[in-house]
This record gives sequence, structure tokens and C-alpha cells, in this order.
Amino acid sequence: MTIFSVRHYTSSKLTLHSFLAMLLSMAAFVVPASSVNYPSALYTSAIFLVFSSFLFLFYRTESQAFSRLEKIMLTSWLVYPAVAALDMWLRTGWIWTEFQEPSRFLLVLPIFLMARRVGFSQDMLKWGVFVGALVAAGWGYYQKINLGWHRAGGGTSGLIAAFGDIGLMLGVLSVALFQPQWRLQKRWLLLALLGLFCGVFASLASGTKGGWISLPFLFWIMVDLTENPTYKKRLSVLAGFILAAFLVWFFVPFISERVNVIPTAIYEYFVNGHIMDFSAGMRLALWHAAALIFWDNPLFGTGPGSFNIQKVALVEKGLISPLTGNMGPHSQLLNSLYEQGVVGALMVYSIYVTFIFHCRAHLINNKALATSGILLAVGFMDFGIAEVIWDINNAGVFFTVMMVLIAGKLSHDRSQISLNHR
Repeated sequence: MTIFSVRHYTSSKLTLHSFLAMLLSMAAFVVPASSVNYPSALYTSAIFLVFSSFLFLFYRTESQAFSRLEKIMLTSWLVYPAVAALDMWLRTGWIWTEFQEPSRFLLVLPIFLMARRVGFSQDMLKWGVFVGALVAAGWGYYQKINLGWHRAGGGTSGLIAAFGDIGLMLGVLSVALFQPQWRLQKRWLLLALLGLFCGVFASLASGTKGGWISLPFLFWIMVDLTENPTYKKRLSVLAGFILAAFLVWFFVPFISERVNVIPTAIYEYFVNGHIMDFSAGMRLALWHAAALIFWDNPLFGTGPGSFNIQKVALVEKGLISPLTGNMGPHSQLLNSLYEQGVVGALMVYSIYVTFIFHCRAHLINNKALATSGILLAVGFMDFGIAEVIWDINNAGVFFTVMMVLIAGKLSHDRSQISLNHR
């Protein structure tokens, strides 16, 4: 089935089931295509999916038992917001802004159930990702080259990290989702590589160093898309990546400027105790503060929204520079550790890990989509090293909605295979 064909979802008498599948397919296109290019459409699609999926809960359909992996994955989605709400209720008082991020996992759960039951067109998702990467590159070129902005932010109204990270993810996902085509006809590989190039270009134009950390890991995983993934292929891809990265660093002053500051900032902070710049150096100071807070409260942390309160005491003791101001910890890992200790980190990363295992269970049936899910999870885990990535609205909505769409589609395809073999 192609993007221009909805025959699979239509008949002479359109049913509610097929109508919902069509709507899901449209949303699966709009979400990645608009994510960093026209976020209003992303949020509108997400809200539409939430409301329609809640209504779907009242639609009587044939029940389908959850697999063991699905139960574990769904539990991780429920536990995280439940513990966050309980923590605020018992310790810090209710803070709606702090509950926004964990609440998304409750809101998108019905979307997973609807996608699991009715399915949607994977082609629509594929083309949405490709169009998103293409337009992101256009934004990057226009803002960086034409307008002369120091760092491109796409259509995100200044959310530069979200633009760079999601743009990069759209490029990587283009290669994965076009795999069924380029596996059989190599000309499709050129289109997939164009999508990858566009996504990487958008990331480079944004100057988002945190996203670049993920590239070697993502390329390593992408080798799984080939017919016979071997360590030789993986090492060859990594060698090619290192060469390409070196050439970009050597010939593009903007990139070398962004990268070269890192070793100097590390030296200045750890040897002389100075914050050399407000990027790498500032992050080191914020990470240091979060690590000290966690070290004093390792099991349960100090609670949501308590970072700057705790940091005041560290500044007064001379352990942290007052230049850190009211900034947050700038790391999803350290944010979860200071807020809720080891328990918090386990909750956050269990969402990533259970989703990865769910995708791995479907590699045989749908390698392209399953690998896309793994790339999404690993990419965001890496993005979270340098950003509290789920707290950025674009990125948080993009990740949660894409996660449930991919997870639901994989489960739907598995159930269809089971029905066909009865």
C-alpha cells in the first residue's frame, strides 16, 4: 500500500474501525512532519489523538490479551506518573508544571490501545518522517545560511535543542522506515540517505552538541537493517562516521567552534573551578550541583522542583558557582536522580528499556518499524544526557506519541499475523 492508497482502510460501507485507522494514519503523517516545522499541528494532532482514543475506550471490540512484554511496558507508563503524583502530594505540594511531563504517559496510553486494535498505514508514518526531515533541512538552511542566525531553531520558536535532536531523529528514522523498499531496490536507498542527510544537516545547523553524542550509537543500531548485520559492518560504518565527522569538524568553522570549546571548558571547570562559557562549562556546573544533591539523597532524591532550592545551599558553601542562577540540571539522568533518587532514574529508564524490548520482540515480523522504535528510544536516551529532553514540550510530545504509535502498530501487526494463521 502506498501513501496515495487508502483502499486497505475503505470499503463500500465505511466502518468505524476503518475510519479510526484512517484518522490514525493521517496523524501518523502529521506528527513527524510537523514536529519541528509547525509545532501547532503537532500539538493539535496529539490532542486529537488523545480525545479520539479516550472515546475509543467505549467502542466495543474483540478483546486481545496483552503479552508479558506489553504488560511490563504499560506498567512502566503507569508507575512513573503515579509515583510522581504521590511524591508531590507527600513532599513538595502539587506543582502542575512538574506533572506535565509524567502525565503525558497517562494521556497517550489510550492511543496505544487504539493503534494496537485498529492499526494504521506504516507508509503514512514513513512519508511523514521523510517530509519532516526535508522541511527541517529547509528551515536550517534558511535560518543559518540566508538569515545568518548563529543557531537554527526551525519552526519551534527558539527551542533549538528540540529542533536539532528531533531533526536528527527524523533523518535516522527515514533510513529505517524505507528499509523494506531499499532492501529490494537500491534506488530507494538514495531517498533514505537524502532523508538522513537532511536530518543531520538540520542538527548541525542548530549546533546542538547533545544530539551529536547519539550518532555513533544510532549508526551502530542502523546496521541491523541490513540483511546480515555483522561486527565487521558495524565497525566499517563507525569508521566511515568518524571520517565524516572529522571532515565536518575540519572544514566547517561553526562546528569546530562548538566542539573545540568542550575540552577547554572541562579543564577550566575541574582544574580551576571556573565556568568558561555558558554552554559546556555551565552544564558541568549544573551537573555537578545535581550530582551533589543526589549524593546526599541517593534513594528518593529531594522531590520535583527542588533543584534551585537545594542549589542555594551549595552556592552558600562555595561548592557551586552562583552564575548557575535559576537554571535546571540540563540532564534527564541527573534530573531524575536529584528529584527521586535511584527510584526516579529506574522509573524513567524503565520506560525506554521496556519499549526497546517490546520492539526487539517484533524484529522478525517488522524489522523496519521495530528498529525505528529502538532508534527512537536510544536516541532520546542519548539526548537526555545533555538535556532534560522530556521537559522540552516539542520533544516530550514527539517522543511519547511516536512511541505509542510504533508500539501499537507493532502489536497490531502481530495480532493480524496470529489471526491469519488460525
